[in-house]
Amino acid sequence: MKLRLLVFIGLLTSLFVSAQAQTSTNDVAFLDEQGRVIPNGTVVVLNKAVESEFPFEGNKIVGKVHLQNKSDKPLNVYLSYIINNIDEGEVQVCAFEKCTNNSEIGSYEVGDKLFSVGSDKEAIDIEHFYGEFENCSITLKLKVKEFGSEQEKDGPTIIVKFDTNATSVASVASQKGVSFDVYNTQGVLLHKQLTSLSNLPKGIYIVKQKGAASTKKYVVR
Repeated sequence: MKLRLLVFIGLLTSLFVSAQAQTSTNDVAFLDEQGRVIPNGTVVVLNKAVESEFPFEGNKIVGKVHLQNKSDKPLNVYLSYIINNIDEGEVQVCAFEKCTNNSEIGSYEVGDKLFSVGSDKEAIDIEHFYGEFENCSITLKLKVKEFGSEQEKDGPTIIVKFDTNATSVASVASQKGVSFDVYNTQGVLLHKQLTSLSNLPKGIYIVKQKGAASTKKYVVR
């Protein structure tokens, strides 16, 4: 009886894992401007600010990522985003010949597009307009359906963080095979082999990213 129960539990677990696997997909990917795949869950930091006169006088930080169908079948791809936090101003996200402008924390739909097999990559233009305080982050989210199918799957997500104090555009999220050694600005090791930087307290850190062979300044506000 115990053996039958264990076998039954094992089958349920296998079915659950299988169902979970079928509700997400990597058939579509975010790409950086060099065409490299941005892993699911990556935090992309944008730091280059320029003066802006529209929609109001102030500043803006501009960035771009791309989407591409990596599968051997046509896909309907749906793009939305969440404004996680914003001090002031507004965020503009443009894709699929549509633009949305929003200034409050919340979830927003951008639109959808059918990606044929082997289609060119599609640009997503991101701008944050602000007066003095640029602190803002958004999460880009994808939903995917195979052409002709009713089953919707979760695609990858990435977080875009606007921060003029960062020394460069950097990927600083938890990624497979990547860990972080964190130092203070005096070079003292604070944390070793972290898998995520999301729980660091406010401050300025020097982050050595293992698995990507890079060292960058990272600012937490």
